[in-house]
Amino acid sequence: MFDLNKLYAGSNMAGGDPRCEGCSILCKDKAVHSHMDHEDMEQCDTLFLSDSLSFIHGSPKAFNHKEMSLLQDTYPAKFAVAASVKCTEVKEADMKTDDIKICRQHIQATIDTIKPRLVFACGNLAMKMILRKSGITNKRGKAFEFESEEGHKCTVIPIFHPYACIKEPKNLSLFQTDIKNAHEMYILNRRREGDFKYKAIMNYEDLEDLTEMLKNTSETLAIDTETTGLNFLKDKLMTLSISSKYMTWVIPLDHKDSPFKKGTEDYADVWFCIRAIMSNPKNKKVFHNAKFDLKFLLSYGITVENVWDTKIMHHLLDENMPKGLMDLTKLYFASELENL
Repeated sequence: MFDLNKLYAGSNMAGGDPRCEGCSILCKDKAVHSHMDHEDMEQCDTLFLSDSLSFIHGSPKAFNHKEMSLLQDTYPAKFAVAASVKCTEVKEADMKTDDIKICRQHIQATIDTIKPRLVFACGNLAMKMILRKSGITNKRGKAFEFESEEGHKCTVIPIFHPYACIKEPKNLSLFQTDIKNAHEMYILNRRREGDFKYKAIMNYEDLEDLTEMLKNTSETLAIDTETTGLNFLKDKLMTLSISSKYMTWVIPLDHKDSPFKKGTEDYADVWFCIRAIMSNPKNKKVFHNAKFDLKFLLSYGITVENVWDTKIMHHLLDENMPKGLMDLTKLYFASELENL
């Protein structure tokens, strides 16, 4: 038989911790209320923060056995685990705004006790509890700075909850990559500085020189456009960027501050130059979601030879991974993105 005094040490099944007074979760039937899982922990550089406690084999745990195994297989160093909500089996939908405000004091106490340098907020509820933000799909892998009320500073990285990887294996690669990138940057301090250089083409002479350089080159170029909207029949092409391995050139077109906008003296000649660069069959022009950019260029009479699309390329590489430009940037250029 279980010794209930030991089992619920640090917990209060009836009324919860006095610090939780006013929280509606205390009125719900939970195996454990107000279990302060952090109070006996020691300092650790890395903390994985779960959503709420799970009641497993008679005791509250931040992660179940399978989830802990995944964390141990993924993370290469020592780490601590704690729950962002200190009652068992609490879902995000259960938490009212006032409940979240009351419960956040325990996040502060957890951080101040463990004093991590890096915190992984696993899932949307954990992210909402510590960062007051929602939308794990869009924010996963991004770094946020956090400072507790006692002044401890750390970096918080939202990631998928381990359960999301067990339930849906296609999330596993992103989960592992987000953890690896964050560990290298914020624990090992391995940061790669992107050698990013760009030049704005603001006169026709510079555009002519660029055209002479690129119209017969065999060097692969990355191409991107910025537009006033999504409708190629109505919206305008504001800028065109062309990137080689070492340099990016930005050409303002129908931008309000462009020296080449419609009605200017060199307007027709500018498009002649762009046509010469884009029609070069000797080199690859790499887009992301190429059909969007190609439709806008075609509306200006520009056809592009030898098109490659990173969205399609990455689908062929791994069909289960997200294909968005920001997702791929986080995946392959996480350090450079943070530096920008």
